[in-house]
Amino acid sequence: MSSPNIFSFATSELSQDAFICWFLSWAKEEHASKDLSLHNCAKEFISIIFEKHSLDMADIFSVEITKQDQNIDVLCVINNKFAIIIEDKTGTKHHSGQLKKYLDEILNRNYAPENILPIYYKTQDQSCYSKVLENGYKPFLRNEMISILEMYGGTNQILIDYRDHLLQITEQVDSFMYLPIEDWTWYSWIGFYLCLQEELKAGDWDYVANPRGGFLGFWWHWDGDDECEQYLQLEENKLCFKIRVSDDSDKGELRSHWHSLIQKKSSDINNLSIIKPPRFGSGKYMTVCINQEDYRVTKSDSRIDILKTIELLKSAESLLTSVQTVA
Repeated sequence: MSSPNIFSFATSELSQDAFICWFLSWAKEEHASKDLSLHNCAKEFISIIFEKHSLDMADIFSVEITKQDQNIDVLCVINNKFAIIIEDKTGTKHHSGQLKKYLDEILNRNYAPENILPIYYKTQDQSCYSKVLENGYKPFLRNEMISILEMYGGTNQILIDYRDHLLQITEQVDSFMYLPIEDWTWYSWIGFYLCLQEELKAGDWDYVANPRGGFLGFWWHWDGDDECEQYLQLEENKLCFKIRVSDDSDKGELRSHWHSLIQKKSSDINNLSIIKPPRFGSGKYMTVCINQEDYRVTKSDSRIDILKTIELLKSAESLLTSVQTVA
């Protein structure tokens, strides 16, 4: 039985802020004699941050760390010259223009722009980091931190607990590969959607709220025009053919039109069983067809067969593409 892990309880971003500050402080030269391995890990963390911004890290003679300075999660100033901004996220995402706001705050403190190193530290997963990159931040993800912490050869329980905490998240995310599909958790779905992004070379995913409690959705393969776009969406175990319509369009006519086209053409595809949804919606985003069965193909032990599942989803892509020529 494993020992209790403090980070199983200290799960907030503020707790993670405290770890980052603690970890960075070990890069100070005066701490090298207390735990050289931990000191070297902290220096490696800083070195990789520099590399992400295409800079070579010089010898460190000064490390100044502040937390929640003008709401910046962690600000670390190296050698009184380089300002590392760390926006720390666990399960949430950036919002309200906060990334630009924090960068502007440090720019106003007369640091040379090339010496400001914004980092978006994310220990859980999100679908896309394009907005992060647009704001000048470099993502620093869980697997990168694990690689650094696995270099540690000492006995410091804080570092070991944090490393084990991150490894446990990764194990949960990877659980879609070995759990029976009926036992999948929230993390299993995230791992599955990450896998789909890699295999399909497309797609975005996020939580979708609705009156029934919401779901983790995955959408991809967009086509159409401004009046009506067609796309595919996974609502966890349900494969949906969707349309997005403009506000001034005839929603009922478009909904019936695309339902009829997809339903008729689906008879040509053996591994799909396309039916009408239980009810048609009337909003901007509407489901026009669904696959009757769970699209996830399983092996004899109820674990997912990724290759065959991808094959089925590509059939859905082909179906949606084929109806464009007769639309």
